[in-house]
Amino acid sequence: MLTPAPTARRTWAPFLPLLRPCRFQLCAAGTAMVLDALVSVARPWPLKIVIDRVLSQKPSRVPFLDAWLARAPLTGMEILYGACATTLLIAAIAGLLTYYFTHAMGNVSQRFVFAIRRDLFAHMQRLSLRFHDRQRTGDLITRLTTDTQAIQEMIANGLTALCVNACLLAGTLVLMFWLSWRFALVSLSVAPLLFLTLLRYKRRIKVASRRARASTGLLASLAQETLASIRIVQGLAQEEQQSERFQVRSEGHHQAYLDVVRYQARMMPLVDVCAAVALTLVMWYGATRVLAGDLTTGDVILFFAYVSNLHAPMKGLARSSYLFSKASVGAERIAEVMSARSDVADRPGARTVSGLKGEIELRDVSFEYEAGRPVLSHINLVIARGEKVAIVGATGAGKSTLVSLIPRFYDPSAGEVRIDGEDIRGYTLQSLREQISLVLQDQLLFSGTIRENIAFGRPGASDEEIAAAAVTANADEFIQRLPEGYETLVAERGTTLSGGQKQRIGIARAILRGAPILILDEPTTGLDAAAEQTVMSALERATAGPTTLIIAHHLTSVRLVDRILVLDRGRIVEEGTHRGLLARGGRYARLYRLQMATEPENTRVAGDRALPVEGTMRD
Repeated sequence: MLTPAPTARRTWAPFLPLLRPCRFQLCAAGTAMVLDALVSVARPWPLKIVIDRVLSQKPSRVPFLDAWLARAPLTGMEILYGACATTLLIAAIAGLLTYYFTHAMGNVSQRFVFAIRRDLFAHMQRLSLRFHDRQRTGDLITRLTTDTQAIQEMIANGLTALCVNACLLAGTLVLMFWLSWRFALVSLSVAPLLFLTLLRYKRRIKVASRRARASTGLLASLAQETLASIRIVQGLAQEEQQSERFQVRSEGHHQAYLDVVRYQARMMPLVDVCAAVALTLVMWYGATRVLAGDLTTGDVILFFAYVSNLHAPMKGLARSSYLFSKASVGAERIAEVMSARSDVADRPGARTVSGLKGEIELRDVSFEYEAGRPVLSHINLVIARGEKVAIVGATGAGKSTLVSLIPRFYDPSAGEVRIDGEDIRGYTLQSLREQISLVLQDQLLFSGTIRENIAFGRPGASDEEIAAAAVTANADEFIQRLPEGYETLVAERGTTLSGGQKQRIGIARAILRGAPILILDEPTTGLDAAAEQTVMSALERATAGPTTLIIAHHLTSVRLVDRILVLDRGRIVEEGTHRGLLARGGRYARLYRLQMATEPENTRVAGDRALPVEGTMRD
């Protein structure tokens, strides 16, 4: 199971190296933010100068310019025009700086999230099937999309606001204390209460955001499961039931986000009240000090502007706290997946292999998905190069698990799987799986063209090679009848094609791959007699050469094989040819008679005719 990262440091640490290519852009954007804050801090000063020197005709303390203004022979109107021009210049410079760092941070956020999403998707693909068996697909998709988008929004908007407001706060505080440290302390007297309010609600918002993100994953999982299985949902008229389930989860999702909104709604009035109290203190203290002659009217106006500016960034931070909370929770959820480690990985020193002969051996192999519940027990098996072996047995006997050990979808709990005399854990996963072709019971096709689907296992194949593989798989004849031939687009999961057509495309894919080992997970299940005959003809040609393992639910497909293995409760209980096992009258004979008794007459006849006569298979 995935467990949340316990600290913010551990949450963000895996992602920080991804910012390294953007470090110069980040530095430039940070410099622009600091300059923008300094320029913004200077906004009220032209007004202070006008009030003090033009309207009140009193000295006005101005950083860096005080001595020059005292000596300069400037009239009141000249000072007024200069102040107006300075205000416009400050606005222009601040606008250019804001444009630059906003554009730069937006660019950095997109590149950063692109890198996170790329690495997360690649990591998900390499995690073992044991991991994916335990996870909801919809939730993983939410982590890949919505959670990464939350990080992008935080960098582009939240982080920019944080940096700008922090610099603005620092500059404002420095100037306030420079003008009058007593006035500054009075103005900031409510700041601790404001920070405590922000901190308190930030924690609550983060907890609520974590619940909201988890509920989003559950909601996406239910939607993905329902839409992926829409045929069975509609076929069993269960739309209302699924709608009710979706509504229940939607209500949980809705309530979690309402909690976030409620906390934000509570926080904003408190911030406004604190800001109003601070402004009231500024008015009271400033007026009394002006009357006493300690401060000028411009000083009070300046403090009033700074206190307003001081609380505006705090209000901005309060508004953006949800962005930070959402991004932090999203980063935690992504880090959970990134920290997961596959239990099937390359061993240190594993070597790249090519040109395997296809000799397979299982030495005392046992396997269990859960401790204490064995699925395979002490399997010993040798399959010669080019041999064709069928694995039969009742549902749950361990047939699919056994063949899944060969491409290392799982590693055995005990024993070894060897190919060409070497433990397959000594080969790299990538190179091992390149030596194996798969034709599954439910052949999965991807959105794209027929050509792309056939070439999926070998993307660099030429058009001639693709067409030749399709001809061998009996697929060319129906492909040529399609509107665009090999360029015909296939709907998601191949729903626009029949079962037999999808199987033949899958067989063509396996033929084109040309691997020395071929695994067939009963590719004829669910086909009618005509489609089965066509697919079987294609399989006969596909299995001529590679070492082949067939999971045979439909026992007529054993005509392709040299040997039959019968699994029962994770053990090989019988082994031999079809005729020999029938004559023995054991488990296989009972399975065969049971299956033939439940099939239509025409299927039994076709199946019996398809089976080889005595002596055509090796004993």
